[in-house]
This record gives sequence, structure tokens and C-alpha cells, in this order.
Amino acid sequence: MMYQAKLALRSLLYRKKQYVSLFLVCMFGVAVSLASIAVSTGMMRSLRQKARIYYGGDFALMCSDKDASLEIYDYEEKCDVVRAVLPPDAVVTPRMALDGRVGQFYFEGVQAFMQTVTGINIENEASLLSSFFFVEGGVDEMVGHRNGVLISAPVARMLGVHVGDEITFQLVTTDGFVNTVQIEVRGIFQDSSVFGTYTSYMDFDFLKAARGCPENYANRICVNFPGRKVTEKNLHEFYDSLRSVLNMYRWVDDKRDFISARDSIAVETWGFIPLSANLSEVEIMELAMDAVIAFVIIILAVIIIAGIGSTYRVLIMKRITEIGVYMAVGMKKRSIAGALLLEAFALLLVGCLGGIVLADLFCSVLSVFDFSFIPSFDMFLERGNLCPRPDVIKSVAVIVSVIVATLLAVLYAAMQSIKIMPVEALAVTE
Repeated sequence: MMYQAKLALRSLLYRKKQYVSLFLVCMFGVAVSLASIAVSTGMMRSLRQKARIYYGGDFALMCSDKDASLEIYDYEEKCDVVRAVLPPDAVVTPRMALDGRVGQFYFEGVQAFMQTVTGINIENEASLLSSFFFVEGGVDEMVGHRNGVLISAPVARMLGVHVGDEITFQLVTTDGFVNTVQIEVRGIFQDSSVFGTYTSYMDFDFLKAARGCPENYANRICVNFPGRKVTEKNLHEFYDSLRSVLNMYRWVDDKRDFISARDSIAVETWGFIPLSANLSEVEIMELAMDAVIAFVIIILAVIIIAGIGSTYRVLIMKRITEIGVYMAVGMKKRSIAGALLLEAFALLLVGCLGGIVLADLFCSVLSVFDFSFIPSFDMFLERGNLCPRPDVIKSVAVIVSVIVATLLAVLYAAMQSIKIMPVEALAVTE
């Protein structure tokens, strides 16, 4: 094996000019494939992070009873029950998500409708909201300002407001009356996504009071694990733990399954809503993106395999006299094929390593540019930039597939060349 490796290395160095084009094909093909995976992974990660902010974390608990109201009137007690069975790093906090159709913002005669007005406990959710890119103000500015509000940059431009301006929030109370309150803009975040543009965040207790809700009222309990990746297995474990203390509805993969079933619920029943259950449309988008990336990678892999395999076959046939010499001096056919494979493997390995470096360089350069000027593209951005994230499993799968498939093509060419008799091989002239 050592002799075969030396033979392969010498051959590569001696014929390096012949192999430059093969190296470049491998390097650029792998680089584009890995960069595509990293960019798509980063885009979906950014999208999910924005969804985590919008939906309150890794999962939420909603309650329904015989009134089918999806309301919680003893949230403090229920939050304590939930905390008792979850890991210590779980942030359990109430939220009040108010349909924007019952309220709107006004500033100097300009009106802005909201999709959702969300009441939050800023102390509990500061770490979650801090992943927003604030063009003015920020999460810290909300602390101590009970009537503060966080709005998106598109809405701020629509109203013509900046941090420190007071706007009027008009909403319909639970009794059906129209109420108006003054709120102060404490933060403006850059977001033009479906989860951010027409969503605003204000103090949980302040919003309840303006709406005329009872003091111990909430309409969901959200659970977040800061700095921790929660897996599907973890979520099922949390669900099983909660079943021991709450009357839980069956596991749902789509939030609408629980909401549509609430009319048939006769007793207090809790729905466990993981983040993925809110993102059925996003899951479809992710599948479509994965399909496009997979198609591109397959095309590139075919080009690499066919290009290197066919070229190597020609190069091996040109070296038939050399192969005849190896056989004439007693070198076994298996050893000759092994040397040719090691030569191809070394070329592919160096090409893949070059592809990894080039993909990393491309992603680093790409992450410098601000893409927030593209309409509705902000959902895929972090602080206005693309943030490619490597997917180790997919990247390794691509590299291994390219190497194995190309080596099989080279092996076929090598086996065809060593079938010839030594005398016939020595008689061949290039």
C-alpha cells in the first residue's frame, strides 16, 4: 500500500499540468454545492428565528374549555405548574396576542393597521427579542416604560415616527367600546417579513388594561430555551412531562388541528403547539428550497463525475504502455488498479478541500453585503445580511457521494486498461 501511495503521488506531481483542469472542476463544483447548502440553511435559520420571536419561542400552550374561547384566566398558577415539570433553563412567560383588526395606530392624521399586537413581559423575552436588528432604540429602551412599543421600520416610515415619538393606539375593548391610549415608540426593528412588518410588541399588562381584560388573563403561555437547540425528541419529552400535570390534547403537527377541535372540547384541555405546528407554509417553502438546491447539486455532481471519470479514462488509456511496464516487472493488476485509484482519490480529496475553502470564502464575502433593500427578503436576513450556515451532514454527504461515484468511474476505466496483456500494452504507442 505504501508503494502504491508513493507511485500515485509521483504520478500526480509528474502530470500535474494534465490534472489542473480536473482539480478545478472538482473544486468549483464542490464549492458551489457547499455554498448553496450553507446559504439555504442560513436563510431558513433566519426565517425560523423570526418565527420564534413571532410565536414566542420553541412552543406555546393554548387552553380551550366548554366555551371554546382559547383564553387563560389563571395564567400565573399555570405558569408555575409548567415551570415545575420543565428543565430549569426554560423561560415560561404569558403572552397576549391581539388581532390587529381590533386596533390601529395613529400619528398626526396617518393611520397604520396591524396584523398582530402582542403583549409581552419584556424581562422574560428580552433575549428572544434582542435578535431583532433595531435601526432605532431597542429592547433595553422598553425597560421601565410601561407604555412603550416596538414597531417595524416599514410601519415607522408609514407613520413618519422615530424613537421617542408618542402615537395613539385605538382599540376595541372586551365590552365593545372604543378606547384610545398614548404609547411611546421605544424601538424600531428592521423587518419586512410576514412575521414582522405588521406586528408590534408592547407591555403585557399595559395591553391587557387597554383592552379591558382581567388582571390574571392571557391567551397563551410561551416557552423558550435561550441559547439551546430544541430537537423534536426534546419537544416530545416536554409534551409527555406536561401530560402528567395538565389535561393535554393529542400531539398536533398543525396548530389548526387543535383550534378547529375546540368546539368539541367539553373540559379544560391544553394544546401543545410546537414552533413547527405554526409553520406548515414555511415547511413547504423549505421543502421547495431543498428540492431546488438538491437539483443544482445533482447537476454539479454529474458534471464532476462525468468530467473527471471520462477524462481519467482517456488519461489511463494514454498510459497503457506505462501500465504494461508495471505488469512486465511483476506488479499485480490489483496493485495497479489500487495505485490509479489512490491517484484519483488524492486528486479528489485536494479538490474537495479546495472547494471547502472556496465555499467558505464565498460565504464570508456574501455575508458582508446588505440585502435588506430587496422587498420581503428581510425574512431570510439577520441584521440585513445573509448569514450562511454550514450543514455538516448534507455537506459530508455531497463530498462522499462525489468521491465514491467518481472513484467507481475511475475504477471501471482502470479495470478495462489492465485487462490487456503486458506484451500488447508495451506494443502500444501514444
